[in-house]
Amino acid sequence: MSANHGHHRGLAARFGLALCAGTALILLAGSYASLRMQRSHLTRMVQDRATEVAEVIRRSTREAMMRNDPGEVRRIIQAIADQESFGRIRVFDARGTITVSTAEDEVGALVDRNAEQCVQCHGASQPLERVDRHDRTRVFQTASGERILGVIAPLHNESGCANADCHAHPASQSVLGVLDVQIPLAKVDADLAASQQQSMMVVIVALLALVSLAWLLTWRMVLRPVADLTRAAQRVSSGDFSEQLEAGSHGEIATLTAEWNAMTARLSHARNELEDLNATLEKRVDEKTALLSQAHQRMLIVEKLASLGKLAATVAHEINNPLAGIATYAKLLRRRSEESGAVEPASPAEADMRRILALIEDEAQRCGRIVRNLLLFSRKSSVHFAEEELSPLLERCVMLIRHRADLAEITLQLDVPADLPRVECDASQIQQMVLALAINGLEATATGGTVTLSARADGEDSVVIHVRDNGRGIPKEHLAEIFEPFFTTKEGENGVGLGLPVVYGIATSHHGAVTVDSTPGQGTVFTVRLPLRQPRDVAPEAGEIEVQVS
Repeated sequence: MSANHGHHRGLAARFGLALCAGTALILLAGSYASLRMQRSHLTRMVQDRATEVAEVIRRSTREAMMRNDPGEVRRIIQAIADQESFGRIRVFDARGTITVSTAEDEVGALVDRNAEQCVQCHGASQPLERVDRHDRTRVFQTASGERILGVIAPLHNESGCANADCHAHPASQSVLGVLDVQIPLAKVDADLAASQQQSMMVVIVALLALVSLAWLLTWRMVLRPVADLTRAAQRVSSGDFSEQLEAGSHGEIATLTAEWNAMTARLSHARNELEDLNATLEKRVDEKTALLSQAHQRMLIVEKLASLGKLAATVAHEINNPLAGIATYAKLLRRRSEESGAVEPASPAEADMRRILALIEDEAQRCGRIVRNLLLFSRKSSVHFAEEELSPLLERCVMLIRHRADLAEITLQLDVPADLPRVECDASQIQQMVLALAINGLEATATGGTVTLSARADGEDSVVIHVRDNGRGIPKEHLAEIFEPFFTTKEGENGVGLGLPVVYGIATSHHGAVTVDSTPGQGTVFTVRLPLRQPRDVAPEAGEIEVQVS
C-alpha cells in the first residue's frame, strides 16, 4: 500500500514539476520575445521622434542660418534643449568645428571624424553627401554609463545660401555642416524596466494560474482516475472484485475504466464458477466416499457370504444326511409310541418319551432348514426370468400370511395400482423375498399394528416394492449388521438370521437394490428396487444397501 502510494505521489510530483518547468520556459521565452519587441518598438519611436525633432530644429534655424545669425540659432536651439526630454544639441561645420552648442564650453572645439557622430558619414574614402534616415541615429553610453540616442541631420548647401551676399559658399560644396541632437534614454530605460517588471509579474501570475489550472485538470482527468485504478487494483489483488469504478462520459480514461469494470466482472464470474466447481467437487468427493463406504460394506457382506457358502457346502454334505436320519427315526419312534398308546393308555414315562421324540424331530427339521438356507449361499440356483405381473404375486403373498396376521391381530394391507408395469423376474424368488420381509414385519409388530405391502412404478425403467410396518423398529447400532448371515435380534427358535441375507441375495441376482429406513419405536420400511428389464450378458453385482435412521 505504502509503496504504491509513494509511487503515485512520485508520479504526481514529477508530472507537476515537468508541467511547471515547461510552462515557465514557454512563458519566459514569450515574455523575453515580447520585451525585445517592445524595446525595439520604443527605440524606433524615440529614433523617429529624435529625427523629427532634428528636422524641426533644422527648419527652425534655417532663416537664422541664412542670415548667418549664430546668436539666433543658439537661442532657438537652447529653447528646444530646455525641455526635459532633450540633452545636448550642437552644430558642426564642414571642418568638424562646433559652431553652436547647448554646452558653451565646447563651442569652437574640433570634433574627431572617427567619433561615432562622424564615422557614419566619414567612414568611407569620400564623405557621404546623403545619409539614409535609419543611419542617422546611434545609441552610445556616456562615461557615467547613461545611454544616449544621437541623431544627425546634414545641413545641405541650398541655392539661396550659395548665392547670398553675406557669405557665399561654393556651389560644389553640397554639405555645409551637421546638426547633432542627443536625447537621453533614461526615461525610456526606466519605462522598459517598469514594463519588464510588470511583464514578469504577469508571467508569474499567469504561470501560477496556468499551473493551477493544469494541475486541477490533470488531477481530475488523469491522477484521480489513476488513483482510483490503483486502489481498485489493490482490492482485486486482495481478492475483492466487487468494486466498480465510475466511468466518465468519453475519452481514453473512460474506455480504460469501462474495460477495467468488465475485466473485474469477468474475474468475479470466473472465481464464482471456480468456487461452485470446488463446492461441486467436494460434494462429489463426499458422494463417492459414501459410495466407496457402501461398496466396502457390500464387499464385507459378499466376503462373508462367500465364506458362508464354502462352509455351507461342507456342512450340507456332512450333516444333511445324519439330520434327515435323526428326524426320520425320531418321527418313526413317535408314531410307534402313538400307535401302541391307541391300544393301552400311555404311562407318564411314555408321554414324556413322546414329547422328547417330538422335540428331537422338530430340532432336526430346524437344523435341516438351516442347512437348506445355507445352500442358497453355497451355489447359485437357476433363475428363470419371465415377464410377470406383480399384483397377483403380492396378492398371493398376502393370502399366504393372512392367517398369521389374523392370529396376531395385526392389520395386513395391500396397495398396488392397476397400471403397475410388468417386471422381468423369477416369480418364485420374488415371492420368497416379499414373504421374508412381510413375516419380519409381522414379527416386529405388536397386536393392533399394521403391515402394508405396496408397489409403485419408479420412472420408466424400474419399480419399487415397499414393506412397511409400525412395529418396534431396528436400533441404530444394529442397522449396519442386519444383512449379515446369522445376525438376528429375535428370541426363540425363529431367530436364525438368514432371512435378510436371502433377501439381499435375491435382489442382487435381479440387478436390484435393497434399502431400509427405520425409526425405533415407530416402525421400519424395506424398499426393494427392481429393473423392468434384466440386462443381457451382464453378471449381477453386489446390490445397493442403504440404511437410514430417523
